Amino acid sequence: MIIAKVLYFLLLSSSIYGFNMNKLMMINNINNDNLNLLRRNFLYTGVSIGSYNLLLNPIKAYAEETNVNNILNYIEEKQKELYDNSVSSVCYISTEYTSMGEKFNLNAEDLPKGVGTGFIWDKSGHIITNFHVINKVDNALVTITKNKEKFTYTAKLTGIDPDNDLAVLKIDAPKEDLQLINYNPKTEINVGQFAFAIGNPFGQDHTLTTGIISGINRELSAPTGRKIYNVIQTDAAINPGNSGGPLLNSKGELLGINTASLGMGVSSGIGFTIPINNAINSINDIIKTGYVQKPILGITYMERNPSESESLKSGLPLIKKGLLILEVPNDSPAIDAGLQGIKTNNETKKIERIGDIIIGIDNYEVKNPIDLYSILKKYKPGDKIKLKYLRNNIEYITDLILGNYKGTTFTKLENERGIEFDKKGRKIDIPLKNLEPKIEPKLN
Repeated sequence: MIIAKVLYFLLLSSSIYGFNMNKLMMINNINNDNLNLLRRNFLYTGVSIGSYNLLLNPIKAYAEETNVNNILNYIEEKQKELYDNSVSSVCYISTEYTSMGEKFNLNAEDLPKGVGTGFIWDKSGHIITNFHVINKVDNALVTITKNKEKFTYTAKLTGIDPDNDLAVLKIDAPKEDLQLINYNPKTEINVGQFAFAIGNPFGQDHTLTTGIISGINRELSAPTGRKIYNVIQTDAAINPGNSGGPLLNSKGELLGINTASLGMGVSSGIGFTIPINNAINSINDIIKTGYVQKPILGITYMERNPSESESLKSGLPLIKKGLLILEVPNDSPAIDAGLQGIKTNNETKKIERIGDIIIGIDNYEVKNPIDLYSILKKYKPGDKIKLKYLRNNIEYITDLILGNYKGTTFTKLENERGIEFDKKGRKIDIPLKNLEPKIEPKLN
């Protein structure tokens, strides 16, 4: 009878306490018979306000606890659903470096074996992963999972973009076995969002780790030394073997490519993911043409200008503004434009001629090497530019038709387009020790 009294007062007082009686009825399985009993006995309740409050609190606490349990169950179900819907899109990549063993006379058991992750991009069998996962490998095996059954294929190389630590592979798998990653170009990335990583950390295939987006607009140094901007930071565990795998939002949509973490080979709670929107143009270019459609001048140059002490020691000029050309290959657009690099005496190794110093492209000023990379992103191969440079402190302007970056990697993977296609590119030789991208935190 006391419980009946309390529940009826709850019903009458719902507007005062903001308490939804319908929800309470659902939670506590109150049926219509009980409710009618409450109504019939209302005139005989005579419950004091003090007794009402005394009994109300435990019931509210029970309702809140039940709600919490329902929410936790809901979250668990949603995470399981996200994993089940995404896991078949994620690949296990294993690599070998047999030729390195032959070169250094190593035993088979001493050869390095790599593990990475990738994800299925299209029905043609293209797989997205990190460049550092496949550089200098002799072969790469890609394992996909469908209905808990595993299928393994030998990967071919479609193309690379080392400046974004990106590689595209291809497997010859039946279209019906390929479940594509959920890519939505309109997906937004905000600090505080839930984040889910699926990968193969330390070879533990299809591991799910969870966290949030901890930060955005971070910077990484790619294996080539170039900067990667707008990088995502997450506290979802990113370990060796996660490289190349997807970071997903709560809808299972692709946010980016997991690439690196701060820590001595293990997750430190600070992982880094290259946003998919950073890589989408390169992915499309590589699949369409085999190369990133990236405009180049066709020069080698210093990644940063020398300091005063470095200038004194090396004989290089102290550059307050501009970019120093080190070398101009014979088949480059720069040589056709009349540019020249440093000339060194073969015997004394001393610098006999200083290279040209680039100070501008069209209406853009080149103050340092970083400027060049950001300016060239505004152009495409074949565009004609006005290039301003200094030679012996005299300013010149020349026309230059931008060339196309055609980088390939030192690997024995068969190219998707055949052996001859691979010979057209320029080999990008990046030492294995430089494969992992560098994180260079800075204060803003």
